[in-house]
Amino acid sequence: ILGKRRGRIRILYEGNGTIKGGFSMRLEETLLQTAKELGFDNYQVIDTAALHFDERFRMYCETNYCGNYDNNYSCPPACGEAKELGDKARAFERALVLQTITPVKDITNDSETKEIKRRHNQMTWSLIESVAGEVGEYLPAMAGPCQICSPCAKELGKDCPFPQKRASCLSAFCVKVDALAEYCKIPYYCEGEVAFFSILFFQQK
Repeated sequence: ILGKRRGRIRILYEGNGTIKGGFSMRLEETLLQTAKELGFDNYQVIDTAALHFDERFRMYCETNYCGNYDNNYSCPPACGEAKELGDKARAFERALVLQTITPVKDITNDSETKEIKRRHNQMTWSLIESVAGEVGEYLPAMAGPCQICSPCAKELGKDCPFPQKRASCLSAFCVKVDALAEYCKIPYYCEGEVAFFSILFFQQK
C-alpha cells in the first residue's frame, strides 16, 4: 500500500510479504490518498496486531497532568478501562496511522501545542467524514482528548451532545506511540517541531 514518509513514497506490504487484494486494497488506497490530500505528513496502514498496548500507561492519565481526568467524556475514567479500550481496538484487523509534524516556537507552550493538536484532530475527522461511507465500522483514537466542546459537558454535569464524535486519545488506549513510530519508520521526537499521531481502526474481525 502506498504511503508517504516526509515527501518519499514507499510500499507497505502485509506481514506475509504479499499485497492485499480486492476491496480491502482499494479501501486502503482510498484512505491513504485521502490522507495525502488532507495534508498529513505521514500515513500508513498496518495490522492492528503490530501495535503495542501497555495498560500501565493509564497511571499517567490518573495523575491528571492535563487536567482532563474525570472532566472529559473521552478521557478516563468515563471512556472505560484500559483493557476495555485495548479490546475494542484489537477487534479491528487494520489501523490507519496518521501523523502531522508542525514547527513550534515553544513546545512547552500549552496554548500553542493545543491549537496544533486541535488542527490535527480536525484533519483526522475530515478524513473520517470523507471515507465513512466506504470504511464501514471504525474506531478512532486521537491526539489528546475530545475538544469539540469547551468546557466538556462532563465538567458541567451534562450529557455529551455529540456522542458519535467522541473519541479517546492514544494515551487512554495505552498505545506505545514511540514503538509505533519505530515500527512505521517515522519520526517520534522532532527538534523544533511537534509530531502528533492519530489512528483509525477499521476492518472488523
